[in-house]
Amino acid sequence: MVSEQSHMETASRDNDEIDLRELFGALWRGKFLIALCIIAAICLASLYLRTAERKYTVTYVFAPVASDDTGPNLSGLGGLASLAGVSLPSSSSGDFKTFKYLLKSEEVASVVSEDEELVRKIFAPEWRAESGIYQRPPDGPYTPHIRTLKKLLTGQDPSAYVAPNAARISNWMRDAFAASEDRDTGFLTLSSETAKPEMMLAVMERVTQETDRLLKERYIQNSEQTMGFYQQQLARARAREHREALAKLIAQEDQKLMLASKGSFFVAEPLTNPSVSLHPTSPKASLVLALSVVLGSFFGAALVLIRKALKP
Repeated sequence: MVSEQSHMETASRDNDEIDLRELFGALWRGKFLIALCIIAAICLASLYLRTAERKYTVTYVFAPVASDDTGPNLSGLGGLASLAGVSLPSSSSGDFKTFKYLLKSEEVASVVSEDEELVRKIFAPEWRAESGIYQRPPDGPYTPHIRTLKKLLTGQDPSAYVAPNAARISNWMRDAFAASEDRDTGFLTLSSETAKPEMMLAVMERVTQETDRLLKERYIQNSEQTMGFYQQQLARARAREHREALAKLIAQEDQKLMLASKGSFFVAEPLTNPSVSLHPTSPKASLVLALSVVLGSFFGAALVLIRKALKP
């Protein structure tokens, strides 16, 4: 019994070795076909690299405006302020998070939409200079077929064309650039990979300026009411610690109000000048060519094995 089992295992190993030998032998005999497939894949990759749109990486780094965050913790004032209808100012870290959120909001986009020249650059394919209006871009060769297929699958008619407005600009900004905050440094980095770096730089500068201005105006509008609330609480306070904490809060808010009135950066300030990569970062030629070699090898090997399997 034992001898029969060992004989079967030996036969199985022999069959495996024979199959591997046949496999490598078939691939070796079809080496010219595999090489031809690799060359064809490289040619296609080269054609793609010659016609592909070159994109550059744009980065813009911001730091929170320096402020003293070691102020007293008077959480009880928040409830009193809400009952009095007063909106207490947030900390600088909260302002910075609000800055990041508002960057791509419709509120900021509505201000950007007032810059007609910039909007025309963003939606250049839709702008008709001869008629002075925006129109739906002309359909490509496959667009009608794609539209018909989409209607068959979803049952929905194509949406009506909407000229550039705040909603469209906001949606465009969500896709055009990314905003990421570094947990270690607290810096906010705006980054984008685009074929129009000059336009993207203009968009980033305009958006960040308008967002900072918006937060500054909101603070100035609420500062008088907030400072009055602090003054009332200071007049009513009896405990020394409470009075000292309120006095420090008033000093901090007064300093912040002075910063808002100077016309400089209020919440976020550029850490460095915006930068554009010296060379295109997309498409990556080395990665495309390496992938073409791998795919060409697999495709050629598959053809060789299929041809071997179809032979009688």
